[in-house]
Amino acid sequence: MTFSIRTRSDWESAEDQLLTPFAAHSKDFAGTRLHEEPEHAYRTAFQRDRDRIIHSRAFRRLKHKRQVFLTHSGDHYRTRLTHTLEVAQLSRTMARSLGLNEDLVEAIALGHDLGHTPFGHIGEIVLHDIMCGSETLSGVLPGRNQGGFKHNYQSVRVVDLIEKKYTWPGLNLTACVREGILKHTRLRRNELHFADLNLQGLHYELDHATTLEGQIVAVCDEIAQRTHDLEDGIRAGYVSLRQVLELPLIQEADRCLAIKPTDELVHRNYLIRALINLLVTDVMEASLHRVQHHIEKTGRQQYFDRQIMWFSDAIHPLQEALDGFIAENIIKIASEERSDERAVYIIHNLFKAFYQNPHLLPTYVLANFVDDATMKAIMFAPAQHDEGNEARTRVQNHTRFLRAICDHIAGMTDNYANSEIVRVEQELYGG
Repeated sequence: MTFSIRTRSDWESAEDQLLTPFAAHSKDFAGTRLHEEPEHAYRTAFQRDRDRIIHSRAFRRLKHKRQVFLTHSGDHYRTRLTHTLEVAQLSRTMARSLGLNEDLVEAIALGHDLGHTPFGHIGEIVLHDIMCGSETLSGVLPGRNQGGFKHNYQSVRVVDLIEKKYTWPGLNLTACVREGILKHTRLRRNELHFADLNLQGLHYELDHATTLEGQIVAVCDEIAQRTHDLEDGIRAGYVSLRQVLELPLIQEADRCLAIKPTDELVHRNYLIRALINLLVTDVMEASLHRVQHHIEKTGRQQYFDRQIMWFSDAIHPLQEALDGFIAENIIKIASEERSDERAVYIIHNLFKAFYQNPHLLPTYVLANFVDDATMKAIMFAPAQHDEGNEARTRVQNHTRFLRAICDHIAGMTDNYANSEIVRVEQELYGG
């Protein structure tokens, strides 16, 4: 028997044989990268996208970014990285069961939260207020609308612009991966205006991804959040198992259990597993009917201009009620206990310090829009000298300066942001 390396063409042929007609095939999207480059010998376009995301610096930083609970409050609470891995696992399970492209959903899932800020959603809110001009940090900032901030838009900018690994900016991913990343959560077209966001291939006029794979990641993101936030909330003691069992959706999941463990810890584990299975199965069964209706109505098998992958009409209100319960009884309490005021303080004061003292920023941040002479003046001319003052004024007036600060802070982990505020305050005000 002779063995040989399976080529990209072999895998593309396998996709033709194994995937359903309404799946996204990698060979159809290989030419949608922003920068032209040759294809790989034995990896498909979507495999390469997945691998590039995993090897990115932004992906590695997710392990020290908060999901809900503080990253140092316990070893078993989710971080942004473990959340990402759970979304990828659920997405692959759903894609495999529906005959869709596992490599595509995995790439989208692994990249969907690359743009998240330190300190969870509070960091996103703080940066948005600054970048839309409503927060001027006591008059330090000019108060101009700079386009706002939201993590899904930032995730696309990370993979398109911010990651630096090649001769061109970003990771050069295929269009449907970029679209899935952008649309894994709600778009805000009227609020957000990123001058450097490349919309090529993103179908920005539509709310939902045009591939079923992209839509799968969006709904699996919701399922993962519901189930792991609930589990972490029970673990933390914010809610009891008895309270949770009063919810109709949890009662439905509990009825699905073949056995009812008497041990509360085991019962919780069985219940979370049953809840995940219930939600994933519901989405798949409901969505198959929508796919069939869409194809019969439009004749299109690989372009979906409306939401297909979602909960059934029966389960949707129940999962919304669960989401509201989690928000009120877990997320809100966790926010109060972890002192979000400290997170706001850190981001506000880092932003203010970097704006007033550009030399505190890493040189690679400034190098994106500052010439060598200005850089030298910023870094080495004393603040009281005319040359230094003029250079700082030029940088502060640059149209890209506030966005550069925002990008730098958004990329920080919780740990790094905590250490940076100490460094910056020591340098400015002494030890």
